[in-house]
Amino acid sequence: QTLYCQSTMALPVDQLRQVLSQSLSPDVTTRQNAERALLASQTSPGHALTVLRLISSNDAADGPVRQSAAVHFKNMVKKGWAPDPDDADAKKFLVPTSDRDMIKNNLVELMCTVPPQIQAQCSESISLIASH
Repeated sequence: QTLYCQSTMALPVDQLRQVLSQSLSPDVTTRQNAERALLASQTSPGHALTVLRLISSNDAADGPVRQSAAVHFKNMVKKGWAPDPDDADAKKFLVPTSDRDMIKNNLVELMCTVPPQIQAQCSESISLIASH
């Protein structure tokens, strides 16, 4: 089952887990649909926080999904924390202001509790946030 995100609402954590899993699919159509769903929901209030909740999951079976979530989060921060004001498309990726304080207050602590491969993504996200 492929999930499509038509709205601007954050995906519930179980749906997000499924979409991230689909983003790792060897099937091109499944992967592209998942990537579109992630793009469509990434500026929704609460989406970044749901991604962080998934990253913090201690379920060993979720390892690849947690890694995918960490990469997705880092890319959201890279594109949407302080977008280039001259880039008209940049506003499409803006991390909602309502999520920013919660992210800042929890990201360092999260980084200390995740496996090394996920720590690297969190560390880069922290550096990007700190530089703005």
